[in-house]
Amino acid sequence: MNHRSRPKNRRARPTFLRTLALGLALFAAASAGTAYAAPPTAEQAPRTLPAKVIVIGAAGLTWYDVKGSPDLTALVNQANVGSITVKTAGPHTCPVDGWLTISAGTRAWGSVPGDACGELPTVANGKISDWQTYVDRQAEHHTGAPLGRLAESRQGVCGFGPGAAIAVARADGTVGDWQPGVELTKLGGCGDAIIDAGVMPLREGREEARKRVAELVKQAEGAAPDAWVLLVGIGQEIANAHQEPLVALQLPPADGPRWLTSDSTRRPGLIQLTDVTATILRGQAKELDPAGEEQPGPLDGNVISAAGDKHTDAAAVIEDRLDTNERFEHPRPVLIAVAMTLLVAQLAALGWFLVTRSRRARSTSEFTMLAQGGFFIAVFLSTATVWWRWPSPGFSLYCVVLGISAVFAGVAKVLLKQYAGLGILLAAYVILLVDGVLGTPLQFGSMFADGPVIGGRFYGFGNSTFATLAVAALVTAGWVAQKLLERSRMQAALAVLVIGGLAIIVDGKPGWGTDFGGIIALTPAVLLLAWLTWRGSISLKALIGIGIAGVLAVSAVAFLDYLRPEDQRSHFGTFVARLLDGDVGDVLIRKLQMSLAFFHTPAGWFMLAGVVLAMIATVWPDKVPFESYRRYYVSRPMIRPTLLALSTCGLVGMLLNDAGVALPAIMAGFTLPLLVAHLMAATVLPESHLVQESSSVDRHRQ
Repeated sequence: MNHRSRPKNRRARPTFLRTLALGLALFAAASAGTAYAAPPTAEQAPRTLPAKVIVIGAAGLTWYDVKGSPDLTALVNQANVGSITVKTAGPHTCPVDGWLTISAGTRAWGSVPGDACGELPTVANGKISDWQTYVDRQAEHHTGAPLGRLAESRQGVCGFGPGAAIAVARADGTVGDWQPGVELTKLGGCGDAIIDAGVMPLREGREEARKRVAELVKQAEGAAPDAWVLLVGIGQEIANAHQEPLVALQLPPADGPRWLTSDSTRRPGLIQLTDVTATILRGQAKELDPAGEEQPGPLDGNVISAAGDKHTDAAAVIEDRLDTNERFEHPRPVLIAVAMTLLVAQLAALGWFLVTRSRRARSTSEFTMLAQGGFFIAVFLSTATVWWRWPSPGFSLYCVVLGISAVFAGVAKVLLKQYAGLGILLAAYVILLVDGVLGTPLQFGSMFADGPVIGGRFYGFGNSTFATLAVAALVTAGWVAQKLLERSRMQAALAVLVIGGLAIIVDGKPGWGTDFGGIIALTPAVLLLAWLTWRGSISLKALIGIGIAGVLAVSAVAFLDYLRPEDQRSHFGTFVARLLDGDVGDVLIRKLQMSLAFFHTPAGWFMLAGVVLAMIATVWPDKVPFESYRRYYVSRPMIRPTLLALSTCGLVGMLLNDAGVALPAIMAGFTLPLLVAHLMAATVLPESHLVQESSSVDRHRQ
């Protein structure tokens, strides 16, 4: 029998390797198919770059200010409107952080954590006081922000007011065409201009400040009728203020008032502070290399444009912006509340079952475990309910997420019995694939997305979403392979490549998931699962080959994205550009710092301990003190490969992703409750059946 099987395996091996190579080629080709296509956005207005840009920056200017000021409200229907995220490199965005960010074109760090924002630095003898302190701070925190790039890249930019002096300062801190006060009569002699409208007072004097800002906008329009006038929030007024997207208006609109956007956010109604610099520079930047020669330098932002439908109702626009603030304010706090609710319910139900061993307690405990699995779907589907427009948005979100979680748990339990968890995983897989292809509409403002306040990902899949998709894809692939295994190991392995490959493509494709770190972790996990499905075991040589294949696939996608125009690149192409420019060191250090930051609190070490224990259980099941798990581990041939693939994905993601230990912890948080629910629901197999299953496993391995 063994002699007959060996020639068959030798013939199958080249076929499988050719198929594997074809799959990788198709993945790269599919990514290349959109590498040169513009990202999907709403209808774009005609894109024209103005001859002159006048930026009026007001720290702390919110949409509540617009609502409370007839003068600012009157500007809404005369402008392209949106919100601006002012998150900079540091934990807080004081005005000095915002002005330094405009100066650098990338996120800068100006304030001292824990200290009040304080006054802006003064100009003495034509130079910003303590300028070197800010330059050193960028090096200390590895921001990579080239302070002074705006002035070095574009001549003729005038500044008016203290904050504008920082924005238009050169790389050495000297200030050229700058006035301490606002003198709009001098705008005619400027190429572009930056005006500091001051800080919005917290209480007394805020109404007067609103009138002053509105008057500045009108005067700037009158002084330079051929210019764009950008009114934007710059930063928060105090260091520990709750950050929210601030006001962004652009006058006059080229084709009727629409919603502001940029290629850096790809979301109508939202821009970044770094987009302001990119707009002044018209998307082109220069920075000085160590030899003193100008070299092209990457910008974090992109040129501001307008998109979407025209708006003609100022009151409706303002309410939409205030609703949007609610959308971004509540998800993170509610996430904690929902997680604690589910945890308490699980512990209570499990304790009831351990004490009584009753059927009802067992069923209740299964339900709570399944509800946690449903939660990983509810965080996305809740976005479709538009909860932020409901009364009490925070409480509404809390109820919606728990309700959807319970519905998925109940329906799956009734229809699929002990395989309810598999149904939830399959639903998560399909929903996230569809969401990715549609441009991730369910991600923005969800609990698993970094909103504008955090200044994280504005489009595509974030780390938490990737963790959910990875678990769903690998388990679904393992289950389908199990069904095909009796028919053909080759077919089972190909099914793994198809199911896992779809997840890789959707997760990594620019314009869809656009997740650089995700495909780095998921690609080797899918290849490992396919290999183990086909061969049953893996050698060191094959393991190295899988790693190289994964690196090549990811590198191909990144390079193809780099070939696109600079303003259309995603995270892939931007990383390659920084790598080729020699500017990737600070990026890698910052990501490492973010990864290690979890260990500054006991929660990080607790997550690490849980992740290590979970990985040990997948590699050495005999070490697990639960007989039901040990029986389950050997009950089906595909259980071991699937668990090993999950551990591989989590381990690679933890080592190479800025989410660090949080990524495998999220994966475990999705997988473990569903596994426990399955073990609790499964009928204990007779010993004779276990022997038959073990014999079946041996036959497959042969």
